[in-house]
Amino acid sequence: MLLDTGIGIATVYRAVKKAVADGVLSRVELPNSAARFEPAELPHHHHFACGSCNKVYDIHGCPLGIDGLVPDGFQMDGHEIVLHGTCVDCVEQSA
Repeated sequence: MLLDTGIGIATVYRAVKKAVADGVLSRVELPNSAARFEPAELPHHHHFACGSCNKVYDIHGCPLGIDGLVPDGFQMDGHEIVLHGTCVDCVEQSA
């Protein structure tokens, strides 16, 4: 349920855009999903997207040797790994 705060949706979008520009929020792009945002100060991590409930979970850590996947002569500036599946809550509900 949304409360009528008198704040327009355009104001919210401007505030989020400014927070990204100021480095307070980071944009998270997941395939087939609307953009999400998270605090920019979070350490490097990846995500797990549940296909049943559409929740997204942080996964901490990074595969070793990922820079070895970069083709010769290319320069990697960053990466994002998204795992897809079913979260533990949805698995338990279907059992």
